[in-house]
Amino acid sequence: MKRNTQSTRRVQTLLRPVFALAALTSLTGLAQAQATVEVFGLLDVGYLYTSASGSGSVSSLNPDGNSSSRLGFRSTEDLGGGLKANFWLEAAVSPDNGSGGATSTNNKDSVGGGGLTFGRRATVGLLGNWGEVRLGRDYTPSFNNLTVAMHPFGTNGVGNAGQLFYPVNTGGTTVRTNVRASNSIGYLLPSNLGGIYGQVMYAMGEQASDAGATVDDGNYLGARIGYKAGLLDLALASGTTKYATGDFTQTNFAINYQVGPAKLMYLWGKNEVGVTKTTANMIGTQWKVGAGEIRFAYTTLKADAVANDASQWAIGYVHNLSKRTALYTNYSQVRNDGVGTKFTVGAGNAVTTAGGSSTGYEFGIRHSF
Repeated sequence: MKRNTQSTRRVQTLLRPVFALAALTSLTGLAQAQATVEVFGLLDVGYLYTSASGSGSVSSLNPDGNSSSRLGFRSTEDLGGGLKANFWLEAAVSPDNGSGGATSTNNKDSVGGGGLTFGRRATVGLLGNWGEVRLGRDYTPSFNNLTVAMHPFGTNGVGNAGQLFYPVNTGGTTVRTNVRASNSIGYLLPSNLGGIYGQVMYAMGEQASDAGATVDDGNYLGARIGYKAGLLDLALASGTTKYATGDFTQTNFAINYQVGPAKLMYLWGKNEVGVTKTTANMIGTQWKVGAGEIRFAYTTLKADAVANDASQWAIGYVHNLSKRTALYTNYSQVRNDGVGTKFTVGAGNAVTTAGGSSTGYEFGIRHSF
């Protein structure tokens, strides 16, 4: 018995380095698995000044003058046979006060705000050589034509597309899907179709089946089809959200073409909310100059049964200090036609003089990680 005990102790002593190596290997493997989850984000904050006819001026420290501030987590897992799984969680952040952004759980009502929510994007999906399926909260197909790839300023800063290309809420209809939709099922075409790309999305308002006239409230259906090859990029998109107070349909077409250092851009968009309609046209450019880029956009808007006609021009400059850090400055002016007062630069003050205008300028810093 004593010999057996001594033998056992010798074996244990000899195996200790093996056990230690096995434990270290397991920890290393775990660390590698955890390292596949990417933490990413962007912080953008600057000084903003706006003024409007009939109102005072407003000075503020304001986020998102060049890009939307965010904090996110994403990962892709190779399942073998060309199949992959992925997830993406992305929250809005306001670096001027540290708060998060609002979201919508049913594509009708705004909720949250102040806390950190993943309202920018929260998806899980599968992808392969047949394309990608995503489930969760994601950008609508029609919004992708308003981003910086198709508009010189995208939807950020005093020159942003949202000021004239976003819908005018009216008649009790408050649009919640002009940017993102919750409870969505989306399909994206694969990237091996010779430059053709596209997206289809269906999102649910999740109303009860016995809700009567509101049973379809918040249901969304939209699609986008585009072509990108060489110096050319163009896309057509449309989507409709059902509301008992008046359906919302967003349709747009964007095209840009690279000519030397300049990307020439055109964007057309129509928003129909119930019986009202606004139609906007934009011409602009993003012009590379050394380590920076000059941006310019001129937009006109025609309104039908709502608000008023308007126009906007904007100019800006982005100077890249590195791949991750940039300084920027923008200036913009919005003019209301006739006796209109609806449209302004920024949200700090409103036009109160009939046919008045609004101006704004900003400068700030953007840093990504």
